[in-house]
Amino acid sequence: MTLLERRVNRPRTREEARDTQQRRLLLAMAQLVGKNGYGDTSIAQVIERAGVSRKTFYEFFADKQACFLEAYAELSGLLVDTLVAEGERTGDDGRTEAQLRRYLEALSKDPLVARAFIVEVLSSGPKGLVAREAVNRRFADLVFAHTSEDAFVRKAIIGGVNDVVAGAILAGEEDFTPLLPKLTRFVLRKWS
Repeated sequence: MTLLERRVNRPRTREEARDTQQRRLLLAMAQLVGKNGYGDTSIAQVIERAGVSRKTFYEFFADKQACFLEAYAELSGLLVDTLVAEGERTGDDGRTEAQLRRYLEALSKDPLVARAFIVEVLSSGPKGLVAREAVNRRFADLVFAHTSEDAFVRKAIIGGVNDVVAGAILAGEEDFTPLLPKLTRFVLRKWS
């Protein structure tokens, strides 16, 4: 079960039902963008996959981009929280490798979502690029804070990690965990 799928529970109240509808829309958007590409994903496809009405879609989102960017923010937030917790649990000695392993495992569980958020976000327009910049900065500051005191270097590290993963995605790979040894060496390099 992926991080986003874990957030889609069986509703017990009306409020939970609305929350579940919204989460189904976010998951459908992420998976369809990963499968079809951002430009070739339509709202009609998203609502069909999520099993909600067009009216319900527009109660939550102004347009396709708003839905995609919320899905992007949701997953990114879940990943950052997961990786920060992994780092705290592991401690200094194995932190980098443990966090990278967890990151690669999470992406490998749903390669379509990985493609949507690492590759297709670049096609989602200027707002998507701004969102990506904010997410990369958050990853750099919260997940890779221990790698360098220099914020620029930390941001370059997450950019490098994501570029390697993007290359694997574009090559058709779905299991990103074999990248772990080389990425760990890259991140642990002494950056001055």
